[in-house]
Amino acid sequence: MARITVIFFSYVADRMKARTREFTVPAATSVNAFFDQVLAPTLREPIHHFLFSVNAEWVDPGYELQDGDQLAVIPPVSGG
Repeated sequence: MARITVIFFSYVADRMKARTREFTVPAATSVNAFFDQVLAPTLREPIHHFLFSVNAEWVDPGYELQDGDQLAVIPPVSGG
């Protein structure tokens, strides 16, 4: 099992009703699997709408989460 901390940004924090949360996931769970099982039911958007970083490094959805990882979930942003 791996214990991870997830940081939510922007409207994701509003929908998840938290800025950070801790989760315990099976070892070698990918970001994609975590998203599908835990986040997608609440966020109701496809994974390709989001960016992810683990321990302040950009990762793709295939990244396998490790014990102690800090996962950031970042929704689309725009600026002007």
